Amino acid sequence: MTRGDRDRGLLSQADRAYLRGEADLASLQSERNARARIRNRIYHAMLDFELLVEHLADHDRELVFEKRFGNMNGTDAFDAMVSAAAFLYLATEDTDLEFESVLAEGINVAEAKRDRAATVDLDVTFQSLTVGQLRHKLEQGETLSLTELAYLHQSDEVNMSDLAVYLSDPEDSEQIDNGRIQSKVTNF
Repeated sequence: MTRGDRDRGLLSQADRAYLRGEADLASLQSERNARARIRNRIYHAMLDFELLVEHLADHDRELVFEKRFGNMNGTDAFDAMVSAAAFLYLATEDTDLEFESVLAEGINVAEAKRDRAATVDLDVTFQSLTVGQLRHKLEQGETLSLTELAYLHQSDEVNMSDLAVYLSDPEDSEQIDNGRIQSKVTNF
């Protein structure tokens, strides 16, 4: 599906256009209203997840994720799930809750529906990212993670043709364009 032909979900088509910077709102008040509307939808959507976990039939969930996500092109399904997890991770940091506790409890709520429990160990090690450090890794022939590639892709210090030199097969003349970094990496 292209950007414009999806039905309304958490966000309307107008909300999506606003967040991508494609909407030209008439006034500062219109922008404030759009942001408030989006915040309210996010808040109420988060509260809806308990209802979905407790009362949505397994068959309905499977039809969404096995059928619809299974029929998505390329990396769209993966990107959607990763983005959802990333959003929840960032949102948890905005509260006094610990992500590991939320993740462990969420997994156990899901597993309890299958009459079992899980032990969840999450080990997160942080490292800073710099363009110089990542360029050095590339020059040394080391591989970069998708996160590192995405960081370079978003950096103003690296243009796409420089990044393509490191990632492409010398016999491959295909150029990188702006877009989701994972789908670009997959193409290489």
